[in-house]
Amino acid sequence: MSRLSSFLYKTIYSKILNKCINLFYYLPVRRNKIVLLHDYGLGYGDSPKYIAEALLKEGFSFDIVWLVNNMSLDIPRPIRKVYLARIRSVYELATAKVIVTTMKGRVNLRKKKNQFFIYIPHGQSGAKYVEKAAKGLGQPYIEGSKWHSSVSDLFLSSSKMQTQEMKDFFWYDGEIEEYGLPRNDIFFHFTNSQMLAIRGKLGIGKDEVVVLYAPTFRNEGDMSVYNLDTKRLLVKLEEKTGKKCRLLIRLHPNFIWYGKPDITYSDTVIDVTDYPDIQELLIASDMLITDYSSTMFDFMLMRRPVFLFAKDIKEYQKMRGLKDWFDKVPFPVCRDNDELVGAMMRFDEVSYLNELEAFNQLYGSLEDGHATERVVSRIKAEIKK
Repeated sequence: MSRLSSFLYKTIYSKILNKCINLFYYLPVRRNKIVLLHDYGLGYGDSPKYIAEALLKEGFSFDIVWLVNNMSLDIPRPIRKVYLARIRSVYELATAKVIVTTMKGRVNLRKKKNQFFIYIPHGQSGAKYVEKAAKGLGQPYIEGSKWHSSVSDLFLSSSKMQTQEMKDFFWYDGEIEEYGLPRNDIFFHFTNSQMLAIRGKLGIGKDEVVVLYAPTFRNEGDMSVYNLDTKRLLVKLEEKTGKKCRLLIRLHPNFIWYGKPDITYSDTVIDVTDYPDIQELLIASDMLITDYSSTMFDFMLMRRPVFLFAKDIKEYQKMRGLKDWFDKVPFPVCRDNDELVGAMMRFDEVSYLNELEAFNQLYGSLEDGHATERVVSRIKAEIKK
């Protein structure tokens, strides 16, 4: 958006949009309309994707709207794309029976009593503190999150730990259902042909070893924390496995606000940040490198190896905060490239699987591959009311 466009939007269009929020409040709700919003409209993925596809298979005449910030996004028909920050999106939200969002914050809606608002977190309970327990949250975020909790009718949880955190930290005292997260059903049902098809999209062969690096963002600008020695890592892995290895780099959506690390890409180091569905990248990968992201617990569901590249653990603890059980995760915590490569070379699958089982006694995962079924059943029940 140009400076002039940005100025006009803030000074004129946004005021008209806000008036429409109040005006459209008086429009009738359409019982078959469902509006889905994922991560500020950045892509077609996460739990809303799997809910939408399950609804379409039901054979009902649902009117499904996906809010986007880029109309060129590839979203299958008959799902309708609507630009998120426009008057049309205000209309769609005002007339929807069910609204599903993974975004914790304010949307352009004055909610009605006969609308049903579902919040599905974009990840499982993670190692870093969230919501009121997190350090350094700005007042605009806090106000937006409180608003979001006040209009929510249902929160979804994937574990006993996550349920307790929602009660304690999310400014929310409404209904919580331990359905699991629809985005995680794929880990229980994917086929080898699906995995190979995803690899094919990325130009990766079926016999290659695939490592996914998916770090979370930092509020501060130090990009050195992401400095993987990619060449050394791939050389060592190829020595260990005897196979060609590829490294996929998936940056967090919030990097658009904080800048991107300086990573040299090639045919073996591939940027997959714009790939719309990280769950597909996970099932296509043999191992995961992350840091404090809840992605580690998604990957754990497949019982595949996870390594934590956490060069700034002390600084991150001060900046955001890490939960007291972080030192109990069953993944090697590596503070530099030497430790990371060493952990990969020493990896023992039998010991790892035993540690996974022990950790899950603390974590209390409720994922079983049927979350989407439960959510769709609940949506249909709300529509019929």
